[in-house]
Amino acid sequence: MKRVLVVDDSMFWRELVGNAAKEAGGEVFYASDGLEGYNMAFEVEPDLIFTDIEMPKMKGYTLCRLLKNEEAFRNVGIVIMTSLGETLTRFWATTAGADGFMQKGGNPDKLIKDVKSYMKKDFRFARLGISRRSQPKYEEVTYLLENIILRETIKNEVYALYNYLSDEEHIFWKLADLVYQIVPTDYVVIMALDPQEGRLFVSTKSEKVDAEKLREKLFSIFSRPVVPFEWKIIGDGVGGKEVPELLPFIFRDRTGREQGILATDKSLGKSDKELISDIVANLGDLFKLTMSFASAVKQARYDELTGLLNFRALMDKLTEYFSIARRSFNPLSVGMIDIDDFKRVNDTYGHLTGNEVLRELARLMKDSFREVDVVGRYGGEEFLVAMANTTLDSAAAALERFRKKVEEYDWSKIHRGLKITVSIGAASTVNSKRYRTVLELIEDADSALYKAKSAGKNRVEKAA
Repeated sequence: MKRVLVVDDSMFWRELVGNAAKEAGGEVFYASDGLEGYNMAFEVEPDLIFTDIEMPKMKGYTLCRLLKNEEAFRNVGIVIMTSLGETLTRFWATTAGADGFMQKGGNPDKLIKDVKSYMKKDFRFARLGISRRSQPKYEEVTYLLENIILRETIKNEVYALYNYLSDEEHIFWKLADLVYQIVPTDYVVIMALDPQEGRLFVSTKSEKVDAEKLREKLFSIFSRPVVPFEWKIIGDGVGGKEVPELLPFIFRDRTGREQGILATDKSLGKSDKELISDIVANLGDLFKLTMSFASAVKQARYDELTGLLNFRALMDKLTEYFSIARRSFNPLSVGMIDIDDFKRVNDTYGHLTGNEVLRELARLMKDSFREVDVVGRYGGEEFLVAMANTTLDSAAAALERFRKKVEEYDWSKIHRGLKITVSIGAASTVNSKRYRTVLELIEDADSALYKAKSAGKNRVEKAA
């Protein structure tokens, strides 16, 4: 026999619903307000609950949410009785986990039929040995409400990060801030997977960690991971020699695919683990979108082969630097870099080797120039670097250091017998010529490059 609890402040509706449940073979209990219904639910352990929404002391959807938060009530049927036009309250009841709805104020025969229909469904109270209650437990209701509000707040904090899809580092740092605020941990580590580029973010309040060893350790936890082509390591917690014992939480996208890991101190207690689980439950789709956005931006702005700025993005940035230089009267210098005899490299060693040379030269450029310098692929085997607030002589010195690094580099690692040199032309806005456009500045750098080629290659020449 099903136990049925009817919760309504109207005696008419309590009796109408209760009598219908009795006719269907139920043992029926009654409560006249939400708080009484909450406590009686623990007392009578019903299999099915019919509750109104608008009641004194506690609304029906609050009652529903509180009970569904208890494991014993997960499979109990909770049916919300709504009046005509209660669309908003119906929405809240749905989010609270209601199993069904019945409409009051219409045809009573229809409502009775609905009650009997719900009586036939397989709703069951899970008798787990919970304690019975004989009086209202206000402090327990308050605790449950606060717990629900906290979880909703955590979810909203994560959802707010969707506003920053264009700045993934900001997302990592804001997540770390959130974790530090809600649980006692000295480490926040986030690994996010993407076929092109994986991310490892490490934040620590104590000792720094060995990022490479940590990456290998966390990556081994996945069952069927996406294997990134390359990795980006972010955060202030890298540079150490040890790997701490961490507690990993895997997060997935809505298709169930493993998207990443959030890891904290292993010593977290049960309630702290539950809070981290609430964060992790909402991370999969966030990082899937974040990395898809980053990939789209990268394809639009970066050269696919070398990873440097492509021609369009390079010119946009160079034009911006040129405008700033004209307004501030500070020097802007550019270097046009060309690989010597690159056609011979392709003809002798093949285009695959040629592509490896382009990729390795791009890596050397990234390592050789300042972060504020703009480095990009101008086209083919030509590259361009722009140096703000840099005189022509200082730029030529930096370019000469790069030229020497290329000449002395062990290119045989790519192919036996391979040697690579570059010729470079440099120009600056601070000279006897006044440049009207950035293209005029580039033309002078290109002319200086031609001069370097004509003078025997593997050298740096400055524009007159």
